[in-house]
Order: sequence, then structure tokens, then C-alpha cells
Amino acid sequence: MKKIKSILLSLTVFSFALSCADENFGDNYNKDVNGIYSSDYKSLMSGAMMNFAQNGGNAYLMNPQLYVQYQSQYVYTTESLYGETASAWSRYYVNQMNSLTKIIQDYSGTVTPAMAVQGSAQNMIGVSKIFRAIVMKRVTDAFGDAPFSEAMQIQNGIKTPKYDSQQAVYTQIIKDLKDGRDALNSSTTAPQGDIIYGGNVTKWKKLANSVLLQVALQMSKKYPSATGIAATEFKAALSNSSGVIETIADEAWFTFSSSNLLPNPLNAFRAADYRLSRELVESLKGTTTSFNRTSNHTPDTRLKMYNNAFSMSITGLPYGYSSQGLTAAGYSAPSSATNSQSLKFRGADSPMNLMTAGYTFLNRAEAAARGWTTENVELMLSQGIVLNYQTLDKHYITNSDNYDRNTNVWGGPNISGTTLQPTVYADAYAAARVADITAFGALRVIGEEKWVALFNNGLDSWSEWRRTGYPNLVPATNALNGGVIPRRMIYPLEEQNFNSANYKTALSGLNPGTDSNKSKIWWDQ
Repeated sequence: MKKIKSILLSLTVFSFALSCADENFGDNYNKDVNGIYSSDYKSLMSGAMMNFAQNGGNAYLMNPQLYVQYQSQYVYTTESLYGETASAWSRYYVNQMNSLTKIIQDYSGTVTPAMAVQGSAQNMIGVSKIFRAIVMKRVTDAFGDAPFSEAMQIQNGIKTPKYDSQQAVYTQIIKDLKDGRDALNSSTTAPQGDIIYGGNVTKWKKLANSVLLQVALQMSKKYPSATGIAATEFKAALSNSSGVIETIADEAWFTFSSSNLLPNPLNAFRAADYRLSRELVESLKGTTTSFNRTSNHTPDTRLKMYNNAFSMSITGLPYGYSSQGLTAAGYSAPSSATNSQSLKFRGADSPMNLMTAGYTFLNRAEAAARGWTTENVELMLSQGIVLNYQTLDKHYITNSDNYDRNTNVWGGPNISGTTLQPTVYADAYAAARVADITAFGALRVIGEEKWVALFNNGLDSWSEWRRTGYPNLVPATNALNGGVIPRRMIYPLEEQNFNSANYKTALSGLNPGTDSNKSKIWWDQ
């Protein structure tokens, strides 16, 4: 009897092992006969770009916006109180980098006539490398070490890719940006499926160089010297003959269309659950209250653009309290109607920027302040601020707003025109912030102005804050993680469960080496 039981047990284990093995059942099984199993390359490119633009939910969009205190949560406060939950990155890999990698690999081989009409090999590869680098920067800045060299290699049998060190990832990002830029050729067939620049490779070259400036500065804690690798890469990109983004016309923006089922991802968030933070509001007002996290004491009329009442008189919601904690501290929730983020930013059809001229000039201001370049710090700072005012004007003000650009007042006579001029407020505010350098130092003022200019671009702003420490954000009072503003996101559960060996190895790149939102990644140490 025991022998029979033993045989049955062995058969059961053997059958289970077979059921878990990879099997090739051909093309007739487990396949939707009505499904689409191939796509053209222009669709892969546009799909990757739009999927990136529509990254939504807390993991991809809202958490960083809360970490840098652009907004405050009112009822559901786990994210703003730094709850330690696993995050997600599958959209980056599956929906974005996988498609871009296929374009790069296929166009590196034989280019068929059907492929050639969608773009020359140089341009399809160049744009895909640049955009893949942008996507990968988001991944590594959020998590730290991450799969890259072995990622998107399932066709080669790699199902559990190793994690590259963040230093190695940054090295490859720089290489891809430069290789992609240098591959682009305006005399060959333009890349189809480019939803950002419509196939204009001259602008893609400027975007690549502008991202290189950003990447170089992100390494400034590791390589602060004016002769180090970060400064060297910065100067090389700035002096590249293709140029950087200096005008609004060259900026990179995503446009959305709710009628085509492509809405702005912010539109999915219930406005009643969020308010503009009091910290942001008071910083832009330039008040002397404890909520002002900056050195600014000059009213910044960009606040009118950021809030739904188009007013300088809103209150904002104090950041970092649970609902009970807010009441216990003596605060009440301000009206959602007047203190919510402007519909101009979170409307279903509202555009969203990827890289602006203002931010590029602010990066140049910081590099000059660090002694990496000989550019004029004050001039770069001033241009960065004024251009940010102008790009808000261009992308978020329409004739129907009846907005007087001379007085910065809504409801008055509309002053329209195709040529944007700096408003009196932009020039005056920029001059005041340049003057603040004497008292507070250039790096602080520049860091604070990046925070304001990157409003709504939470991931880039969060990376800037972790690196520079500006503005002087205070951790949530009712924090759930011991009172530390998150320095990273926690790896996805799928990695912990199905790629555990590589996942555990990656933890050694953190300080401390635990998968916590308090641990620091390579460039932050």
C-alpha cells in the first residue's frame, strides 16, 4: 500500500512539473482569432509616446506631485502621508520601452520598403533611442537600480532580467541620447508616428541636448567638480551644434483629446479629494508665514494660473495631515471650488509639457552657479522665469478667457496676438528673484524657481528636490513612515515574487539596503 501511495505521489509531482513547464502549442492555441498580433512601426512609436503621456494613477503620476507638496489630500491621505506600498513600472517596460526597443532592433537590420516609408532607419532609431532614454530616466529616478541591458529581451529567453546599477543605467541613458541625436538626419524620410514634433528631427536634436543637461545635473551630488563627468557632459551638450531648447516653439508638449479617448491623465483624479497645498500657495504669494517654503517675498502671479479661481487670494490646504490631524491642528479644509488645481491643467484636453525652454534656462543657470560654465547666472535665471510665464500664457490662455496680458486680470478686455511679450509681472518678478541671490545664494533661488516652473511635472520636480534640497519642504506631520519625505518608490510586487534573486541583489545599491521609500538611490547618496 505504501508503495502504491509513493508511486501516485511521484506521478502527481511529475504531472505538476510538466504543467509548470513552458510549452509550445503552436499558433492555434491560446490565441484570439480576432486579435491584432502585429502593428506597423509608426503605431509602435506613437503608442509608446502617448502611453507615456497618459501614465496615470498614484504610482505613475500623483505620488510625486504630493511628495513635492504641489497638492494636499483631504480625505484619502495615504499617499501624502508616505504610506509604504509597492509601486509599479510595467507600463514603462511593456507599453513604452518594449515598443521603442523593437523599432531600434528591427530598423538596425534589413529595412523593407514598407518600413522605409514610415521613416528612415536613422530617424526611426534616433527618435526611439532618445525617447527610450527619457522613459528609462523616469524609471531609475523613481526606483534606483533597474533592469535595462537585459530588459525587453524575452525573445532571447531572458524572463528574469538582471538589475543594472543606477550608475550604469545613467551611462547608457547618456549614450542613447547622444547616439540618437547624432543618428537623426533631416535630409532623409521623417519619422512617422512622432506625436511630439511631427517628425521634425531638428527639434528632436534640441530635446536630446536639453535632456542631457538635465541628466548631467542629476549627477551633481556624485560629480560636483567643474572638471568631473557631469560637468563635462553638460558642457558638451550645451556646446553641441544642434543646440538646446531656447524658444517656446521648440518645447516638447503632449496634447490630449478626450473626443479621441486620449484624455489628460490628471482628469481622472477626483478634484474634491485634492487641494493646492498651502505651502505652494504661500510660497507663490511671497508671504512671511511659516507655510512659505522658499526665500521668495514677491507675489508671483503664476499662482493665478495654477488655481481654479484665477486668484491671488486663495488659501490652500496645509500639507501632511490626516483628516483627524487637520482638525486637531485647528485647520479646516478650504473650498474645493476655489482652492483646487486649475481646470486649465487638469481638464480632459489640457496639454502637458515634457521639456520647456524655461526649465532648460534654469538648468543653465544652475550649471553656471556651480562653476561648470561661464554663462551669466542672473541672465539665465531671469530668462528661465520669464519664459516659464510665457509658456503658461501660450498653452493655457485662450481668447475666450478674456485675459488682459498687460494687467494679468481675467474678465477684462482680451489682448491677443501671435507674438508673446513678457508681462510686466514676469519681468518684475524675475528681477526680484535675481536680487534675492545676494541674500540667499544662487543655488537656493534657482532650486526654488525650478519647483515653481515644474508645477504639474511631479517626477522631475521630485528628482530636483531630492538632489538639491530646495525648496525647504517639511515632512508630513502625520507621516506613516516615521517622518521622512520619500526618497524613492518601492519595487513592484511582481519583481519581489518572480524576479526575487535579481531584486534582492538590487537592494545593495540603496542606502540603507532595504526596499523602503526612505532609502536613497545612487545619485542621492
